[in-house]
Amino acid sequence: MDRARILILGQTKESTYEIRNLLDNKRFELEIALSRDVGKMILAQRKMNLLILHTEAITTEMEEFFEFLEEKGIEIPIFLLGEEAKKFRETIPARTEVACFEKPYAVEEMLTSIKAL
Repeated sequence: MDRARILILGQTKESTYEIRNLLDNKRFELEIALSRDVGKMILAQRKMNLLILHTEAITTEMEEFFEFLEEKGIEIPIFLLGEEAKKFRETIPARTEVACFEKPYAVEEMLTSIKAL
């Protein structure tokens, strides 16, 4: 992947910008969405290579977000970052490729995984 397009979806500026700062000096196009609606709009308009989802954004309404992806035929791998990321893995549809990263984030492992996409 030459220049990966990555959507970072979080609930707060702090967590979302923390993730962005991990990847900021790399060869990626980064988009940030602080709500599911903005995330859906970006995904509907642009082909993204990866969705980074912060665990704080996972609420009961996330099911509707995943239904949107399915309805639009959007297949996108997901990196789940944040507290207890592995625990939240079960909230993401089984057919979706998911990698989990908990704090402290293993940045080199993340970069290797992104390059493998």
